[in-house]
Amino acid sequence: MTVLVGVLVVGGVYLLGVRRVVRRGGSWPVWRTAVFFVGGLGSVVVLTMSFLGTYDRVLFWPYAVQNVLLLALTPVLLAFGGPMQLIALNFPSVGSARWLRVLTFPAVSSLLGAALLPLVYFTPYYLAVLQNDVLHELLRLQLVLVGCLFFWPMLGGESLPEWCTPPVRVAIGFLDGLLDALPGILIMTSPGVLAAGYYLSVRHGWGPTPHQDQRLGGGIMLTLAEMVGLPFLAGQLVSWVRADRAEAAAVDRRLDQVVAERVAAGEREPELMRPWWETEPGQLADRFRPRRDHPDD
Repeated sequence: MTVLVGVLVVGGVYLLGVRRVVRRGGSWPVWRTAVFFVGGLGSVVVLTMSFLGTYDRVLFWPYAVQNVLLLALTPVLLAFGGPMQLIALNFPSVGSARWLRVLTFPAVSSLLGAALLPLVYFTPYYLAVLQNDVLHELLRLQLVLVGCLFFWPMLGGESLPEWCTPPVRVAIGFLDGLLDALPGILIMTSPGVLAAGYYLSVRHGWGPTPHQDQRLGGGIMLTLAEMVGLPFLAGQLVSWVRADRAEAAAVDRRLDQVVAERVAAGEREPELMRPWWETEPGQLADRFRPRRDHPDD
């Protein structure tokens, strides 16, 4: 019930933001709204209200699936819905807030994301979460928020330093994927069993043994940690291509302006502004060089 209320509140705030943009004469892509609700909020509903939510405190592996996807998949799907852009359009000063820039700084957000799951599983916090309803819901919120702090700026580019270009973000995403794989490896290969007494007490003899359950959960965590990084890397590659196109277009406009200014001043078109086959000597260049370059012209 708590998750459903949270989903409705977040969805309502998102729609209010879209409405404000449209009422001011702006536009908002329908596909972004669809991805935010169906993919982002929809994933929260599925992960917490399906059988994964029903058995997340009975078996280890459903909880492992839920935690990994809430941390790494849900924030990416929410990010494709453009929440950072929507916030910037409605509240321009929020993006410049110092506390937000600190939390979304790549080193800080990456560290928070990489450290959260190990701190959960390898400290007493894990058993406390299993036994306490409030902490159980709080962990879900922590996972989504920490994931958003990392993925939203990375996919939107807002509040990031200038050096964090798309190629740098791809490298950070690749490194983050390697770090995210460590908890699954440690859990899968661990000789001990996490919260073994608790799991034996709630199962009453049915289901896999706690060790089998943990090995299965660790393997799933490892697999998902690598798979869920693909949408993020795909988004970064798209941003990289768009940034290159925008930079090339800006350079072309500047060169065209320089040529136009020189031609207007009565100068000849600069040689360096023309293709190599028109300026460099050689048989191939002679074949393609326009006639105006010949002495007889």
